[in-house]
Amino acid sequence: MKLRWKHFLVLLAASLVPLLAVTWITHNASRRLGKTISERAQNTLTDTVRQEMVRATRSYAAFSHLGGVTTKLALRVLAAKAELALALPPLSPTKIFYAADFDDPLSAPEDMAPSKNHPIQFRGGVVSYKHISREHPNFLLAPGTNKADVVKDIARFTRLSSALRGLNQGYGEGLIWAYVSLENGVHISYPGHGGYPTGYDPRKRLWYKMAKKAKAPTWVPMVDATTRQLILTLAMPFGRPDGSLAGVAGMDIKITHALVESETTSRWSQNMSSFIVGQKPNSSSKKGKIWVLSSQEKTTPRGLKSEEQLFSQSPEIREFFHRIKNRNSGYLDMPYKGVDSLWAYAAMIADQYFVIVVPKSEIMTLPEEVGQMFVEYWHNQTAITGVAVLLALFLVGIVAFFTSHISTGHILTIIDAWKRLAKGDFSVRLEATMKDERAQLINAFNEIVPKIEEHMRMSYALGLAQEVQQSLLPQSDPSLAGFDIAGASIYCDETGGDYYDFIETNRGGQAGLAVVVGDVSGHGVSSALLMATARALIMLRASMPGEAASIISDVNRHLSLDTAKTGNFMTFFYSELTELGTEVRWVRAGHDPAIVYDPLMDAFDELKGQGVPLGFDESIEYDSFRRPIEPGQIIVIGTDGIWETHNRTGEMFGKEALMEIIRNNHTASARQIVDTVTEALEQFRGDDAPEDDITLVVIKVDR
Repeated sequence: MKLRWKHFLVLLAASLVPLLAVTWITHNASRRLGKTISERAQNTLTDTVRQEMVRATRSYAAFSHLGGVTTKLALRVLAAKAELALALPPLSPTKIFYAADFDDPLSAPEDMAPSKNHPIQFRGGVVSYKHISREHPNFLLAPGTNKADVVKDIARFTRLSSALRGLNQGYGEGLIWAYVSLENGVHISYPGHGGYPTGYDPRKRLWYKMAKKAKAPTWVPMVDATTRQLILTLAMPFGRPDGSLAGVAGMDIKITHALVESETTSRWSQNMSSFIVGQKPNSSSKKGKIWVLSSQEKTTPRGLKSEEQLFSQSPEIREFFHRIKNRNSGYLDMPYKGVDSLWAYAAMIADQYFVIVVPKSEIMTLPEEVGQMFVEYWHNQTAITGVAVLLALFLVGIVAFFTSHISTGHILTIIDAWKRLAKGDFSVRLEATMKDERAQLINAFNEIVPKIEEHMRMSYALGLAQEVQQSLLPQSDPSLAGFDIAGASIYCDETGGDYYDFIETNRGGQAGLAVVVGDVSGHGVSSALLMATARALIMLRASMPGEAASIISDVNRHLSLDTAKTGNFMTFFYSELTELGTEVRWVRAGHDPAIVYDPLMDAFDELKGQGVPLGFDESIEYDSFRRPIEPGQIIVIGTDGIWETHNRTGEMFGKEALMEIIRNNHTASARQIVDTVTEALEQFRGDDAPEDDITLVVIKVDR
C-alpha cells in the first residue's frame, strides 16, 4: 500500500473517532433533552386542562348562584307584598277566578291560551302545552276550607295580581309559577291555570313544609304537579301583622334557567359530557335517590324528562356523588361508561353539582402531540447528522455543532424567560422569529404573562379592600355605664356585606349608644361598597337629632336612591341604649329579631317589629319599638350566617344551639359569650370555610 493511502487512512481514522464520539454524545444529549421536554410538556399541559375544566365548572356554578340570589330577592319582594296585603283592609269585590273556572271553557278568562313555557309530556313522547291566563291569577281553596271564613283574605290577595304580573314580566321564561299559600287554605297562583290534582293541598306539599320548618328561603327540587316538569322551587314563609305565621310564598323555576341555561360546548373534546347531579330531598330510600339532568340530552324537549331520566341509580353516578359530597369543587379520575375519564365539578344552588366528564385519552391528545413533536425533531436531527457524516466528516462535525446549538437555543431562551417571570419580572416578552410549533409556544407564553400579572394585581387590590373594610368595623368594645357590650364579624370572602357598629349618641343631654347590625345581600366587593355607604349614612344621621324611626327612615331614603335600579338591599337592626337606662329602643328593617334572655326566668324572647329591608322603597316610613330591660338580661343581635352555618353532613347550626350557649354562659362577660359562640361555630363547621358572613353583638345589662 502506498504511503498516501496510509496517510489517508490514518487521517480518516483520526477524524472518524472524535467525530463519532461527538456524534454519539450529541445523539444522546438530544434524546435526553427531547424526552425531558416531552415529559414536562405532557405534565404541564395535562394540569392546565384539568384546571381549565375546574374553572369552567366553577364559572357555571357562580352564574347559578347569581341567578339564585336574583330569584331569592324577587321572592322576598313577593312575600313582603303578601305581608302588606294582609295588613290592609279587603278590597271591594272584583271578578275572582278559581282554579275550577280555568277547567271550564265557559267560565275561564278570555285570554286563556296555550303556553310553550308550560309543556306537558305524555307517554310516547307526545307533548302538549298548558292553557294559562297571563291577565288573571287563579285562587284555590284547600280541602276542608270554608270559603266564608277566608273571603276577606281572598279580597286582600286581589292586590297581588299586579305584583304577580310584574314579577312574571321581569323574570321572563325562566319562571313557571309564582304563588302564595296561607295557613288557612287560601292559595293564589300566577299565571292563572287549572288542572290541579284532585285533593291538592299546598300545605301538604314538600316545598311548603320545608320552608315552614326552616323559617327561611328554601330551595327544593320538585316535579311540578301540573306540567310534570323537573323544576327548582324556592319557598319562604311570611307572617301576619301580629307576628304569627301567615303562610308560604313560592316560585317554580326552570332548572335549566336557574342554572344559567347554555349549550356547553367542549374546548377539549367533542365527546365531552356535562350534566347536573343532585340528591332527591326526603327520599325514603336509605341511600337516597340521585337525579341527573343532562345538558346534552336531545331525545326530549329541554326540561321534559321521564321519571327514569330524573332519578338515576347508575353505580358510576352514585360513586361520584358519594366521593364529592360536601366538597365545593375539584376533579376526580374515575371511569365513565367503561372509559377512563376526568370528572370536573362545582357545587351549585340547592345542593347540586355541575359536572363535566372528558375521556382521558382525548385529554392527553395535545400533550402527546407536543411530545411526539420533540421525538420527530430528534429523529430529524439524527438523519441530518447521518447524511452529513456520509458527505464529509469535517462538515458533519460543524453541522452537528451548529444544529445542536440551533435546536436548543430557542428552548433555553424560553426557560430563561420563565425564570425571569418566576422572579417577578412581568415585562419579559419573547419574539417568535420562526413559523412552526416553537412559535406557538412563544405566543402562548406572551399571552399568559399579562394574565398572571393581572391576577397578582387583583389579589393585591382585594387585600387592600379587606384591610379598608376591617378598619371600618369597631376596633374595641364600647363603654357605657350599666352595660357590657361586645361584637365581632367574620367574613367568608376577602370582603363581606355584614356590618356592626357602636355609635355614641346624646339625646336631650343624656349620653347613650346606638348599636347597629346590618346584612347586605350577597358577598364580595359590591356588598362591601354598599355596606360602607350604609355605614356613612347611619353614622351621619345618628349624630343628628331625631328618634330612632326617623333616623332609619332617612337612611333608607338616601340608600334607596343608590340601590333603586340595582336590586341590592340591606337588612338592618338599630337599637339605642342610655347610660344606666332601664329600657331599649329599636327599629327592625327586615333583619332577624334580636334574642333576649332573662336568666332569672330562664326564658327567651325576641325584639320583633315590622319593617322591610333598606333600599327597597324610599317612601317607607319605619316604626320604633321599646321595652324595659332588667339587670342580668342578655340581648343578642346576629346575622343569619350564625344559625345557617352547615357542618359536613349538611346539618344547620340553628338558633336553638345559639340560645343554649347563651343560657350556659349567662354569667360570663359579653366578650366571652361572643368568643364562645365563634369557637362553637368553628368546631361545628370543621375545616370547611364559612359559607356566609357571620356577625354577632352581645349586650349584657350590668347594673
